[in-house]
Amino acid sequence: MIIESFIKTAKKNFNKIVHEDSTGIALTFGQTLTAGILLSRHVRNFEGDNIALVFPASVGGALAFIATTLSGKTPVGLNFIAGKEEQDWVLDTCDIKTIFTSRVFIQKAKIDEDPRMVFIEDIKEKTSKLEKMMTYFSCKIRSSHSLVQKYKELDAPDKPAIILFTSGSESKPKGVPLTNKNIYVSIRAFSTVFQPKLNDKVLGTLPFFHVFGFIACLWLPLIMGMGAVFHPNPTDYERIGRIVHRNRVTMLLGTSTLYRGFMKRWKREQVSSVRLAFAGAEKLNESVRKKFGEKLGITIFEAYGVTESCSCITVNYPDDFCHGSVGRLMPDVQCKIVNTETYEELQPGNEGLILIKGPNVMNGYYKAPELTEQAFHDGFYITGDIGKIENGFLFITDRLKRFAKIGGEMIPLAPIEDKLSNVLDQDTENEKRSCAIVNIPHSQKGEQLVAFVVDENPDKISLNSELDQAGLPKLSQPDHYISIDSIPMLPSGKVDYKSIKKSALEKFERNV
Repeated sequence: MIIESFIKTAKKNFNKIVHEDSTGIALTFGQTLTAGILLSRHVRNFEGDNIALVFPASVGGALAFIATTLSGKTPVGLNFIAGKEEQDWVLDTCDIKTIFTSRVFIQKAKIDEDPRMVFIEDIKEKTSKLEKMMTYFSCKIRSSHSLVQKYKELDAPDKPAIILFTSGSESKPKGVPLTNKNIYVSIRAFSTVFQPKLNDKVLGTLPFFHVFGFIACLWLPLIMGMGAVFHPNPTDYERIGRIVHRNRVTMLLGTSTLYRGFMKRWKREQVSSVRLAFAGAEKLNESVRKKFGEKLGITIFEAYGVTESCSCITVNYPDDFCHGSVGRLMPDVQCKIVNTETYEELQPGNEGLILIKGPNVMNGYYKAPELTEQAFHDGFYITGDIGKIENGFLFITDRLKRFAKIGGEMIPLAPIEDKLSNVLDQDTENEKRSCAIVNIPHSQKGEQLVAFVVDENPDKISLNSELDQAGLPKLSQPDHYISIDSIPMLPSGKVDYKSIKKSALEKFERNV
C-alpha cells in the first residue's frame, strides 16, 4: 500500500529531489524518508491515536503528515481557516489530545496557541546530528524489503491513512476516514490519466486538509516518483508564476477562480514547462478555459470528485476529453444515474442523482453510523449531485444538496438562512418563513448568494453587518438581497427553491 510504495520509490530515487517549497527548502527522496522516520519516533509518543495537523502547503507540512503515517497514528486534517466552532467540533469528534503544528506558522497565521500543541521546531532541536546521520545511512544501506517489513502492520489496506472533514447538509462537519487502499488505488488510477514522466513536478498550493491537496500534492509524487513544489497561498498569483517558471513545474491543479487569477498575471514564457492543467472543486468557467488556452497555450481539463471518493470520480483525459463535461469515469469506478425519488436507474442522457461505487470510496463517516446509512444506497455512495451521462462523459447539471461553491470553498446554505432568519425575526412576531437563500453562477468567483427576504427595503450593508456580529464569515454572506412578499412553498411544505432560483437567475443574468 502507500508506505510500501513510498519506501520502494524513495529507495529507487534516493538522490532525486521530491519536495521543494517557496522558502527555498528542497529535499531528496532519501532525505524525506530519513526525516519522516526520525520525526515519526517522536510522533509515536504523542498522546492520542488521532493527531490533528495544522500546517500550510510546505516541505515541513509534508514531512509532518508523512511522519504521522509512519508513526502508526492517524492524521486528522484540521481546516485552520474554518471557524472556531467547526474546529472545536472536529477536535472533539476525533478526541484530539495532540495538535501537531509549527510555531512559526501559527504566529504568522495569527492562530491562537492551544495547550495541546506540539511544535515541529522543538522536535528538530531534540534530534542530534549523529542520529540524523545514522538514520540516513540506514535508509540508504538497508534493503527495501527490510524497511517495508518494519512498517507492514501500519500499511494494512483498511487502516485509516487520514481523517478529513467536509460539511454535509447537516450543520456539523462530517469526518471522512480514507484508508491506505483508498489512497493507493486513487493514485494508481491517476497515473493512467496523465502517464507520469521522470521530470514531472506538481504545483502544490492546495492545503493538506483538502482531499486533492493530500492525495495529488502529497502522496502522488511520493508514490509515483515525481516532484512537488509547495506554496501556501494559492492566490499569490504573480509569485506562483515565478515559482512555476523557476522550478519547471509540469502539472497544475486548481479551481476556475484560481485559473482566472493565473491567466491575468502569468506570461506564456513562464509556463513553457507545463504540460497538464486540471480544474475541480467548482465548475470551470468556459470563458476562463478559452482565454487561458489562448493566452498561455495550455488546455485546462475539468475533473469531478468529492472527499468521500478520495478526490476524483471522473476526469477529462488529455487525449480523450469533452469540454463542458467533467470527463469519463476513473478506472474501477462505477456510476449510476437514478431517479431522485425512486432510485430507479435512468437511461443515458437523462438527468438524475449521481451514485458512485469503487475501491476509492470511503467505507463510512467517522463515528456516524446513521449518516453513513443515509449516504449509501445498494452499495453506491449518494453524491448529492444531479447529472447525466452522454457518450460516456458525465455532465453535472445541478446540485441536490444545498451548497454553494465560492472560490472553490463549499458553503452550506442552511446555516446562513438560520442566522439571517434570526436577524430578520428580531423585530417581528411573524410565524411565516422570513428568508430563503439560493446560489447562482458568478462569472468571477464561481457562484454568488442571493437572499430573498420578506422585507420591503432590505439593506445589504446593515444586514451583513448584523451577520458579521452573528459570527457568519464574509464568504458566506449574501451578495444580493431581494424583497419578496412571501417565500414560495411546495405542497410538501418545503421551500420552492427552484422558482426563486429562476427569479435570481433572471435578475442577475449579466453576472452569470
